[in-house]
Amino acid sequence: MESYAEEAVRLAPHFGAKLDHSESSLQILEAVLGQLQNQLPKLSVSSEASKDPAQAQIEAAARIWGAYFGETIRRLWGGDWGLETYPGTVAPVISIDIGGAKLFPVMKVYRRLTQGEGENVWSFYQMVREKVSAGGGNKQ
Repeated sequence: MESYAEEAVRLAPHFGAKLDHSESSLQILEAVLGQLQNQLPKLSVSSEASKDPAQAQIEAAARIWGAYFGETIRRLWGGDWGLETYPGTVAPVISIDIGGAKLFPVMKVYRRLTQGEGENVWSFYQMVREKVSAGGGNKQ
């Protein structure tokens, strides 16, 4: 996931952005995701998702930018990358464990790219920060 996160850092200038794994860079990430959402093809409502050609593009973008999102949170608060079964699913999903709290950053970015501003990653991070800091997380 760290190499995907570094790919996001390399790609950011194409969106007029600079990412540095700081907390404030997560606001910049949200702006990049807004641009990406407008550029990526939309998923077809009528076709099966697994056969939709847009699906692969969106998943690749979610992996890169979700890795940046997760790696930045991991660097700020500690934690470990892992695989977990996301509630309501059977397939393992990339996660971060921060003191027992499970985050799914790639899924969050996927939702941001497919569902829009209501899935704002900066707002989500602020909620995570409040919960982790209240629970005595490892702020670095």
